[in-house]
Amino acid sequence: MVDARPDAEKSEPSTRFGPEPLRRRSGAAGPLRSGAGYLARTFGPGEVGLREVRQGAPGSLRLRAVAGLSGTLASLVMILRLFMPQTVGMADQGTGQQLLCSLGVRNLRPWGYADFTNFIQPSWVPHQYYGEACGFTGSGEPVYSSQLLLLWLGKWLTPVFAWGSGLDTRAVGIVCCVAFGALIAGLVAALPGRMPFRLLVAALVTLVTVDGVFADFFVSPYSEPAAFLGTLALAVALLRYWNGGRPRWASVLMVVLAAAFTVSAMPQMVSWLPVVALALLWLPAARTRRPATPAHRRWQAFVMPSAAVVAIAGVTVAFVSVEPKRATELNLYNTVFASILPNSPDPVADLKWLGLDRSFMTAAGSTMDSVNSAVYNPNYPQFGEQINRGKIVAFFATHPERLIGLGERGISALLTPELSDGGSYMAASGQGPGVKERRVPVVLGLYTAMKAAPVALLGLHLLTMLLGFAVAARRESAIGRLAVVMVLGCWSQFWVVLILEGQAEIHGRMIVAGFMSALCVPLLVALVSILGSKSTKPGSQPAVV
Repeated sequence: MVDARPDAEKSEPSTRFGPEPLRRRSGAAGPLRSGAGYLARTFGPGEVGLREVRQGAPGSLRLRAVAGLSGTLASLVMILRLFMPQTVGMADQGTGQQLLCSLGVRNLRPWGYADFTNFIQPSWVPHQYYGEACGFTGSGEPVYSSQLLLLWLGKWLTPVFAWGSGLDTRAVGIVCCVAFGALIAGLVAALPGRMPFRLLVAALVTLVTVDGVFADFFVSPYSEPAAFLGTLALAVALLRYWNGGRPRWASVLMVVLAAAFTVSAMPQMVSWLPVVALALLWLPAARTRRPATPAHRRWQAFVMPSAAVVAIAGVTVAFVSVEPKRATELNLYNTVFASILPNSPDPVADLKWLGLDRSFMTAAGSTMDSVNSAVYNPNYPQFGEQINRGKIVAFFATHPERLIGLGERGISALLTPELSDGGSYMAASGQGPGVKERRVPVVLGLYTAMKAAPVALLGLHLLTMLLGFAVAARRESAIGRLAVVMVLGCWSQFWVVLILEGQAEIHGRMIVAGFMSALCVPLLVALVSILGSKSTKPGSQPAVV
C-alpha cells in the first residue's frame, strides 16, 4: 500500500497529533489560556504531585527562612493596616460583653446605644459581676468560644503596651496579627510547588484577609477572628495532612487541633464537622501504594482518620451542648417569625405544620424585641414545646421549594458582608460617627460587582470545585482537595446560617461564609496555574484549561 501523506507529515509523526504549547492556542478561550500561560510561566508551580511534595525539601533551611520572612511580612502588613495612621476596628453593637465579661472586664463606653456603636471603644477595665449580669443577654448563661484564648492573650499583653490593667482590644488585634502571620508562614511551607507559586498564593490569601470586611474584626470583642484564623489553620493542617510532610500521627493531630479551635469559635462553625470528616477520609491513593502490611494500611488509611473524626465530633457535641439555651431559642424564633412566615405563600398552613396556633400570625416578620413579638402571645409556651432544630430541618426538607427564595436572600446577604451598625474608628480619630473605613476594599469591591449578577458567586464556587477535582485527580495535589473542601465548607456554613439562625441580622451572620467564599479566589488562581503549567515528567504533556 502506498502512503499518500505529504513528506512533511511523514517526517514529523511524533508531533502531528501532539498537543500544542498553551501559548499557541487561539480562539474564543484565548484570553483565559493566555492568562493561564502567564501564570504558568511566571508563577508556575512545577511538579505538585504527592510524590514530589514528599521527596522535595519542605523542611529545608531556605524554605523555612522564606516561610518565616513571609509570615513576618504578613503580620507587619496586617499591623500597619489596622494601626496606621490610626486604629481601625469593628464597633461593638452591645453583644461583646457576653463573651468578655467572663474575663472579669467591662467596657468603658458611653451609655447611649448610638454613642458607643458609632465608634470603637477598645478599653475594658476590671469589673466584678454578680448574678446574671455576665453571660448571654436575657439569661446570664455563660458564652464559650475559642476566641477566649485570643482574648486571654490580649489581656496579658494589655499592660505591656501601657493600655491599662484590664483588656484592650487593640492588644487582641496584635495577637491576631501575629497568629495570622504564623499561619501564612505555615501556608508557604505547606503549599507544593516552586517558591514563586507559594508566595503568590500566600500573597492573595493575605490580600483577602486584610480587607476591612474581615480584618477590622481583629480589633473588636467579637468571635469572628477565631473563625477566620481557625479556617486558615484548618487549611494549613489539611495541606500538611494530605502532603504527608510530617509523621502521620503529627499531621492528624494538627487537623484535630485546628478543627477543634474552628468549630468552637462560633455556633455556626459546627457546620465544618461533616466537611472535615470528608477531608480526613479523602486520602490520596498514593498513600496506599507503598509496601505495607494489611494491618498497617488499615491503621494509616482508616483507623487514625476515623479516630480523628470521632474526636472532632466529640468537641462539636460538647460545644453545642453548652450553647446558651436562650441563644438557641432566639435563633429558632428568628427562623420561624423572621424567615419562614414573612416569605410564606400560606402562613396559616405553615403554622399548622409547625404545630403552632394561628394566633401567632400577628408576629410574622418580628424579632423577640419587636412590639408585636410572639413572646407576648399567651400561647408562647407552645413555641418552646413544638419548635426545635430537628423540626426546622424537617420543614425545609418537606418544603424544598422554599429553599430557592431562601438561597437568593442568603446570596444577597453574603454579597453585603458588613454589619449594619457600627463605625470603624475611635472617637478621637476625627472621623464622623459611624464611618466605615475602605482602605483595602478588594473583597468588598468584588462582592459589590457581583451584586449585578449574583449567579457569578455560584459560578465562582462551581468553577473552583470543578478545577479542584481536576487537579486532585490529574496531579494528585492537595491544593485540589483543599479547593473542594473550602467550597463545601462555605456551602455548609451558608445553609446552616439560613436554616437554623434565620434572617435577622443575616448580613453579619454571613460574614464567615463570605470569608470562605473569598478564599476561593486565591485557590482558583492556584488551580488555573497548576492546570496551565507544563509537567516536567518525562513523556508528560502540558495541561490545557
